[in-house]
Amino acid sequence: MEDLKHELHQTRRILSRKKSDGQKVPVTLMEFTRFLEPFKEVFFELFRLTKIAVVLPVSSASCERSFSTLKLVKTHLRSTMSDSRLSNLAVLSIESERSKALDMDAFIKRFSAQHGNRRIQLF
Repeated sequence: MEDLKHELHQTRRILSRKKSDGQKVPVTLMEFTRFLEPFKEVFFELFRLTKIAVVLPVSSASCERSFSTLKLVKTHLRSTMSDSRLSNLAVLSIESERSKALDMDAFIKRFSAQHGNRRIQLF
């Protein structure tokens, strides 16, 4: 805790000196983290805390997005689906950006190569 106090004190001094020299000082948390990056070994505790603070909102938003997506998927397909299929569809929906980037033709070719001729004989 003492290290963090000293790091904060030194950082304030550096920032006030930069401001008095007319240089740009960081305004957002992300800018402050980028400002600290070259000094991450000197301001170890402060840099670590800013990295956590920058990432924390993203991780909680991801959880909220996951729960809201799961709720939508469950209400729409609740009666006709097993848990494993529901789970797989939820993952696909949550990670929709990544799933849209997948090459479906490659999956189809790979599936057909592994399973051979699976036609259904009607007569």
